[in-house]
Amino acid sequence: MMYGRFTVRVTGVLISVLFLAACPIKKSAPPKPTPKPRATADARSATPVPTVPPGTPVAMPTRPIANPNVKATKGKPIGPIVSHFGAARADGHAYEPDSVDKDGVATYKHPVGSGFMIVIEGKPGLSNAEVGRSIFQYDPKDPKKRPDVQLESNRPLGDGSDTVCDRNRPEIGGVPAVNPPSFKETQAISDTLNDLACRFETFVESASSCTVTANGDFSFINKESTTQFCMVIAKAWNFPIGTTELTLRLRDVDGNPGPEKKLRLIRSEPPKRTPSPKGTPGPRKKPTPKPLPTR
Repeated sequence: MMYGRFTVRVTGVLISVLFLAACPIKKSAPPKPTPKPRATADARSATPVPTVPPGTPVAMPTRPIANPNVKATKGKPIGPIVSHFGAARADGHAYEPDSVDKDGVATYKHPVGSGFMIVIEGKPGLSNAEVGRSIFQYDPKDPKKRPDVQLESNRPLGDGSDTVCDRNRPEIGGVPAVNPPSFKETQAISDTLNDLACRFETFVESASSCTVTANGDFSFINKESTTQFCMVIAKAWNFPIGTTELTLRLRDVDGNPGPEKKLRLIRSEPPKRTPSPKGTPGPRKKPTPKPLPTR
């Protein structure tokens, strides 16, 4: 009897062991993979989609390259060409001369001799070097010091003061004459060239010039010009009554002068005022005596 109970217990233990062995071992769940972050476009490097088609690129202006094979010779100026030399109103609108002679010298007429502008424009000449931009290079002891804009008048402008560059108050004055016209290298001529040129302003871009088109857009007068110089004629250096002739030449950045150009300005005499005739006084009427009041 006891043997039978022992056998039953042993059999139960074996069945339990076999049952546990047959059960699958529960494995631990593998770790979930960490999701990778989504790639985002960097706003600094992202190329936006254009909403307007790009325009045609505008070619940038290039500087002229000097021609080393051209050398200055006597009677053959190789410096800048004067592409425009004329007058313009104070508002920047240029106007046509009253006449141009067979030599190409323009003549302008003005009633008062001031209140307008002298406009000069240039472009590279045979040397192909840039137009010089200096309007004042002065040394009272060196006549070689001259501006790149070299303009002179055959008659004094304003009071003809010989003080160099006296364009501002309180010491404001005119410009002496160079007659006959000459660019000879003397101190007096160099002083006068500086005295007149220092009253100009330099403009190197057509879009920011001193002159405007009929539509009011800033522009050089000559489309071929590369540099512009403008001077307002103030009363202190106004043109005298009669005909005044201006002679001009420009230098390039290498110091080569170009061909000369002339301009005439005629200031008409003011109309004479005819004095109004004075009326002849008539006979004075004697006052009629008033009767005295009675009581």
